[in-house]
Amino acid sequence: MKRLAHARLSRRLGALGPGSMVVRPELITGGKGIFLGAGVYVMPHARLECVPSAGGGLGRIEIGDATVAQLYLHIGAAESVRLGRRVLLAGRVYISDHDHAWPPGEEDRLVSDPVEIGDECWLGEGCAVLKGVTLGPRCVVGANAVVTRSAPAGSMLAGVPARVIKRYDDMTGRWVRVGAEPERPEREAPAAAGAPGGRR
Repeated sequence: MKRLAHARLSRRLGALGPGSMVVRPELITGGKGIFLGAGVYVMPHARLECVPSAGGGLGRIEIGDATVAQLYLHIGAAESVRLGRRVLLAGRVYISDHDHAWPPGEEDRLVSDPVEIGDECWLGEGCAVLKGVTLGPRCVVGANAVVTRSAPAGSMLAGVPARVIKRYDDMTGRWVRVGAEPERPEREAPAAAGAPGGRR
């Protein structure tokens, strides 16, 4: 059954790597623009949509090896949305590289700018990543955050609009609050007068 489901899905997509599966998707649009690496697992009710861009070309969605997405993932691409390897996406994550021109004219024109999410990022429940955003590897996005600006590797983002609240320090292996002074080693308190080693 798994082989049959994989074969059927692979005919709808641009590429479907070995061991990858999109389980009971809600909607797949422009499937030939969707490229999944190996070991990708997308849980039910996903919407994966490649739509025509303002220039007339079809958008492209790329999802790297071993990426896992929970229920109700929604990705829309009019240009390019790229997810790296081993990305974790909680439920109801929304990623889009486009929105609509405003105010609307006679044509419903899309405005697009590519989105890229680096390796080993973790996107929390209900967050949104909007057009033009690049997240470096190993970023963490908090639940319900709306990401409108790019962030470097090892950033933790939260809020609406999202801002970087912590950065990962590779030297200490800890998250450090943005704007916080680096921790300094504690100094020994001076010995009190009359105490051993103190002045008499």
